[in-house]
Amino acid sequence: MVAVSGVGMDEFTVGRWRRHGHDRLYVNQRGADRALGWYDFRTGETVVGDESRRALVERVLAAHLETAAPGGMEPVPGRPAAPPAAPPAPTGFDLAQNAPGDSIRRKIGELEPSRIKRRLAYWLSTEQTQAHTWAVGLRGERVVGRRLDRLRRDGWKVLHSVQFSSGTDIDHLVIGPPGVFTVNTKHHRGAAVWQGDQAITVNRAPTRYAPVSRSESAKVARVLSARSGFPVPVQPVVAVVGAASITIGSTLSPVLLLDGAHVDRHLSGRLPRLRSDQVDQVFAVARDSRTWHS
Repeated sequence: MVAVSGVGMDEFTVGRWRRHGHDRLYVNQRGADRALGWYDFRTGETVVGDESRRALVERVLAAHLETAAPGGMEPVPGRPAAPPAAPPAPTGFDLAQNAPGDSIRRKIGELEPSRIKRRLAYWLSTEQTQAHTWAVGLRGERVVGRRLDRLRRDGWKVLHSVQFSSGTDIDHLVIGPPGVFTVNTKHHRGAAVWQGDQAITVNRAPTRYAPVSRSESAKVARVLSARSGFPVPVQPVVAVVGAASITIGSTLSPVLLLDGAHVDRHLSGRLPRLRSDQVDQVFAVARDSRTWHS
């Protein structure tokens, strides 16, 4: 075992990830849902989720690079130097590292390379440009993501921006004792949203939210059941942010229509259908990116 300043290196895993134009070296603590941080080879920056753990992350990264490179390597103080290509990570990319709205952020970046204009599109723009439309969606996903993340305190597992090989993605995938929920976030400020047996309307205009959500959850159920080794119940959810009113016209719909500002409360009160070990098993399958790209 290699130790760094008294920290056992076997407590951590370090893996390189190259996708969507990124090239990063991630540090995970065993058993944790999210990465402690990463080193970005393209920008030369070390990013951490908690600044109080920055020194730890940088020591782990530096020690990994020093031992992985042939003949050793002199790390740059406070910032590990970029080594030759590291060996591939033993598993697929850990989706637990994704933040709410990551898929949308990448799309906005492709549409508008300028950071200043992206901020304007997010906060100020009233023009119905494509970038502004995506920015509004990003706001909604961040609101719902923050609420769902609260469920972790009660043993739930939450993933964001889970992308299929087709390019489509699940906004949020929530795994807990009541089962698995595919959460599709929609931002409709000031609108009247209504749900019937098979349809959801916004200001009386029909949408495809219900059939798309049903199809999405059915696919997730097939994939997770096959890889987990037991039937995994999956419920589609449409979480609406900013609506003036949400009316449930029928309780027979297979899709849950919920207020995104309180989505965690609605899900936490449902009856349990999975044991805690099954929750952990499904999460281990779902967080591996290879699950969704096979």
